[in-house]
Amino acid sequence: MRTGILANSLPAALKIYEELKTVPDCDTFILLCPMPDESRSRVLLKHLARIFLRRGGLKSLRLVFSRKVFLFQKPLDHPKTLARLKALKLDVGLHKAGVIYRETTINCFRLGILNPHIGILPAYRGRNVMEWALLEGEPVGITVFFIDSGIDTGERIILSEEIDISHCRSIEEAKQSLFNLDAVYFRRALELLRSENFEHKLNDRRQGRRYYVMSRLFQGVVEKLIEANR
Repeated sequence: MRTGILANSLPAALKIYEELKTVPDCDTFILLCPMPDESRSRVLLKHLARIFLRRGGLKSLRLVFSRKVFLFQKPLDHPKTLARLKALKLDVGLHKAGVIYRETTINCFRLGILNPHIGILPAYRGRNVMEWALLEGEPVGITVFFIDSGIDTGERIILSEEIDISHCRSIEEAKQSLFNLDAVYFRRALELLRSENFEHKLNDRRQGRRYYVMSRLFQGVVEKLIEANR
């Protein structure tokens, strides 16, 4: 299986890259994507600095020279970037970039792009879903699914699990705790995809609802709920 980690920074992608080493026959590439409105020179300087200044810079440099790291200087939906993606013949993309994917980008991956959503689908789609679940007294967790061009509406769920966050002291700590599990859940999702007779679950958009940004007032209530449950 050929897998591409779509990321805005090398350190974020390396964590996932290291985790995927345990997946048999998984050939992984790092696809560094520019943020919106980033200039070509800024993109190059940013990634070069991260390679040479971070701990393990030599290891990162080896990855670059081994053709495991690709730096895209144009947006993902640019024809030049799309051509490079298609040439790589990737099976699965792993979402770690702060961008919205268009169908033209998603279609460059044979199976699609996986997203580790910090909410239980199809019940909780959209923004601040962890907080909304806590406010409503429902479980929080992670759902790994193949995205489409909608908001958490991709039909194919690979795995979905409730996660205990009772050890966390704040909303920020709880969300970071869930985000930090992305590499592990990507690995588990790829292992499931490789298993015999695997069948995905349906993300039925007729169920659940789409949530929007939570107000500060409600966030204050959630903070108190987190403190009370510790």
